[in-house]
Amino acid sequence: MDFSALTKKSSASFNQHKNLLKKLAKGNTVKCEKCQGILTLDLKTPKPGQGVAKCPKGCTEIVLELG
Repeated sequence: MDFSALTKKSSASFNQHKNLLKKLAKGNTVKCEKCQGILTLDLKTPKPGQGVAKCPKGCTEIVLELG
């Protein structure tokens, strides 16, 4: 079986999320690809060691494990 296409797609997605998080951490405004709402970065979540980047409507939600 050839997993190279899946590996490339996963790598591209990871890099896209990484760049999005870098922009949010710098204080830049980043919009959700689906609803165009402004994404927020919340590092003070109820779970210790966890953060979340999300849009107001919930179309985009990236859970971060901080350590």
